[in-house]
Amino acid sequence: MMQGSAVENHPFSPFEDRRIEQARSGEHWDRLTNAQRFAFYTLAKLGYQLLFVRRTPHTSTAIVKQEEQLVTINDDGDIDFNPNVVLRERRPPRQQL
Repeated sequence: MMQGSAVENHPFSPFEDRRIEQARSGEHWDRLTNAQRFAFYTLAKLGYQLLFVRRTPHTSTAIVKQEEQLVTINDDGDIDFNPNVVLRERRPPRQQL
C-alpha cells in the first residue's frame, strides 16, 4: 500500500504516463513485436519517440529517436544505442517551372 501511494504521488508519474500513451497512439505501434514494445516502454520513459518500424520478410527493426540520438530495437527487444542507421533528409518539394 505504501509503495502504491508513493508512486501515485510522484511528481513525474503523470508526465511519464502521457509519454507512454503518445507512444501507443502512434501509427507504428501495431507493427512492433511484444519484445519491441516492452523495450520501447523503457526508452519512452526516458523521452525517446518511435519514428518508424522497418520490416523485411523475416525481421523488423524499430527506429527510435531522442533529440539527435538514434536507437534501434530488434525483434527480440535488444536495444542498440549505436546503430549504423542513416535517415534520409526531408527535402522541400520541387517547385514546378
